[in-house]
Amino acid sequence: MAGRDVGRIRRFLPDRDPDTIEQKKREKDARETALQQLLRNPSYAAVYQAANDATDRAQAALDTALLENAQTTEDLAERLDEMEARAARLPDGRAVFRAADGSMRTADGQRLRSDALPASLIIPLDASSYEDYALSRDALTSARAHGQELSRVQTEVIDPARERLADEDNPLSLDELEALADRLDAVTHTVSRQEADLKIEALNDENASSRAEPTIGLPLDLPTLR
Repeated sequence: MAGRDVGRIRRFLPDRDPDTIEQKKREKDARETALQQLLRNPSYAAVYQAANDATDRAQAALDTALLENAQTTEDLAERLDEMEARAARLPDGRAVFRAADGSMRTADGQRLRSDALPASLIIPLDASSYEDYALSRDALTSARAHGQELSRVQTEVIDPARERLADEDNPLSLDELEALADRLDAVTHTVSRQEADLKIEALNDENASSRAEPTIGLPLDLPTLR
């Protein structure tokens, strides 16, 4: 009788049946991804969150750098346009600038022979020298190159890191998570340091000369994400 009573209790209270509980646990585990199962471990969850936080820090540093680079590029492009608008023009429309040695040069640096210059060519009083123009031209080229390097940080470092962290079926191990966080923090440091260096260079140039342009486009030494 007692045995039959226990059987009836299990049938009427299946949620308390050890066999049912174990079956539901197995079914739940089967529905969970490998990442979800690992995240049940508090130690793993903490390291996983730290890696995500490192990704967010790298993204924030990059976003700031990209905005500053975009503004610098726009300012330099406008300055170059203004210089070209004030420049003397050859009959074919090319802008020409007087260099410090007295020679006349085109915007791309081509030196013009004096006998090839039209007699009607007049250099405006507010025209920039060739040296000033070349400085702005080269700074714009460097700013654009630096912007491309910053874009590489997004496509070659941060985006792959986010994709790897989001991999539900092949999650990173604890060691891999820690290594990833270290690499992302290195990216944050590299990007932030270089933007700070650019600001210092710009300030030093402004103090040294009223016509100096900021140095743009320092090479980014980025850690590789495997």
